[in-house]
Amino acid sequence: MQISLERLFSKILKKCESKNSKNLLYFVSFIESIFFPIPTDIFLVPYILANRVKYIEIALITTIYSVLGGITAYYIGFFLWDYLSFFVQENLPTLIDEIENFKEDFNEYGSLLVVIGGFSPFPYKITSISSGLMEIGIFSFIIFSFISRGIRFFLISYFFYKFGENAKLLIKKYINIFSVLLVVLLILIILIKNN
Repeated sequence: MQISLERLFSKILKKCESKNSKNLLYFVSFIESIFFPIPTDIFLVPYILANRVKYIEIALITTIYSVLGGITAYYIGFFLWDYLSFFVQENLPTLIDEIENFKEDFNEYGSLLVVIGGFSPFPYKITSISSGLMEIGIFSFIIFSFISRGIRFFLISYFFYKFGENAKLLIKKYINIFSVLLVVLLILIILIKNN
């Protein structure tokens, strides 16, 4: 498994040196937010290593495409619920009230869930579709997606710009600690804001 990942990384790195490689990165960033199972980071890292001086531009555009994909996934979830709610209303009318109550509770902390889903290893596509299903406000979804995806991609880009290949070791060693600290900080900010 390790050898095949290294081979994939080498192929991506080679592709990143070609003229139109950024289009592949941005396309992957878009579809990963909807259905693609491989995280964008695997494509972002070799592209940064091949184009280190452009790390800010690359992180920004990757974030934009990721959030655009997230908006698409949001509306898939939103319209899916539109379709499913009719079915639930017809066949399980008592369940619809429970779902609506759950949606109200979910919306109270929905922004926090978008931030966690956008930054942490939890799949952003699930966060995006769930946000649509639960009808989190689209503007909140977009803002918090930009914040969380932006922080994630800018941090990864900066580390690989600054430390090159050595960044892999730093990220492996500290990413979980940093993720937990960031999530705790964001929870505190949201709780303070709501009180």
